[in-house]
Amino acid sequence: MKRNKTISITKVPEKNKENLITDKWDKKLNDYDNYVKEYLLHYKKSLKGNTVSLSKYPYLKVKSESLNKKLNKGIMKKLLTKKQLIKVFNIRKKIVSACCN
Repeated sequence: MKRNKTISITKVPEKNKENLITDKWDKKLNDYDNYVKEYLLHYKKSLKGNTVSLSKYPYLKVKSESLNKKLNKGIMKKLLTKKQLIKVFNIRKKIVSACCN
């Protein structure tokens, strides 16, 4: 019988740790981008009086606060790459431009 080998993050070479951290933040950024797309869709529908979209606001608000908290924590700890920071600000720019038009 073969045993599956598990690797502890403490035993992973430094370069691989950086890749794991980068991948983690890439996933969080993709989640944030998908959230913003969903938010903007419901925002536009709610402006037209769609009550279903209006009722989703509390859920979207909680999700927004959670994602922003995680991203801001990563930014403050300087865990994001320059490319990831640019993506964060571009996503946030989408919200501002959609809500101000």
